[in-house]
Amino acid sequence: MAETVQYNWKDGILTLALQRKEKLEELIDNKTKQIQKAPKGTLRAVRRKGYSEYYWRTDPKDTNGEYLTKKKRSIAQQLAQKEYDIKILSKAKTEMAALDEYIKVKQNCNVLDVYEKINPAKRSLVTPIMAEDKEFVKAWRSEAYIPFKIDDTLPEFCSDRGVRVRSKSELMIANMLEKFEIPYRYEYPLKLKGLGEVRPDFLCLNIRKRKEFIWEHFGMMDNISYANKNIVKIRAYENNGFYAGVNMIMTFETSQSAIGSTALKALITEYLR
Repeated sequence: MAETVQYNWKDGILTLALQRKEKLEELIDNKTKQIQKAPKGTLRAVRRKGYSEYYWRTDPKDTNGEYLTKKKRSIAQQLAQKEYDIKILSKAKTEMAALDEYIKVKQNCNVLDVYEKINPAKRSLVTPIMAEDKEFVKAWRSEAYIPFKIDDTLPEFCSDRGVRVRSKSELMIANMLEKFEIPYRYEYPLKLKGLGEVRPDFLCLNIRKRKEFIWEHFGMMDNISYANKNIVKIRAYENNGFYAGVNMIMTFETSQSAIGSTALKALITEYLR
C-alpha cells in the first residue's frame, strides 16, 4: 500500500477521551447507586472441602460474622457484588481523574495550533507536521501509477467524474464514492506475499482518519470457480494484514442478489467518513 498516509495529529484521541469520560461517568453513577442500595457490612468467605461457607460481618470488631444459610444466599451475592462494585468504582474514579487532566491539557495545548498561530509571512516557509486536508488529498490523488488496461471491446462504464470501471456494480461504487467526495484510486497495484501483484477494485482514503482502505467487490459469488479463486485472494489479503472492517471493505453479489445503494452508503459512512 502507498506510504503517503501520515500520522493523524487531529483530535481523534481527544474525541475518544471524551467518549471514555462519558462512559466512566455513567459507570461511576451506576456503581455508586448500587453500593448505596447494598446491605451494610462485608462478606467473609471460607472454602471447605468441596463447598464454600459465607459469613456476614456487620460489626468491624466481629471477625467471624453471621453464618449465611442457603436461604440467605442472596445476601452473600449482594455483599460480594458490593465488594466488586467498590473496587470498580475506585478504579473508575482514578481513571476519570487522569482523563480529566489529559483532556484539560489537550484542549489547551494542541500541537496543530502552533502552525495556525505562526506569523503568516513565516508560515509559507514552514513545513507543518500535518498538511491541511486539501493539500493532503491533493498529494494523495497525485500519486502516479499505470492503470490496468481495460479491453476496448468490453462494455464501457464510466463514473460521473470519468473513471472507467469494469462493471455496473463497480460503477455504482465509484459514483457513490464520488458523491460522498471520498478520494480513491481504481485498480491501484498492490503486492501480496504468496500471491504477487493484485489490483484491488478501489483504494479509498478516509480523510478524517488519514487512513487507507482497500475495497474489493466480488460480483459472481454463485460461480464456483470464481468464488474459489477469490477465497484464495481473501486469505492472501488476511495473511498480509488486510482485514474486513479494519483496513478493508468487501462487498459480495450473486446473480440473484445484487448490491444496493443503501448498503453502499452505510459502508462509506461507517469506514470512509
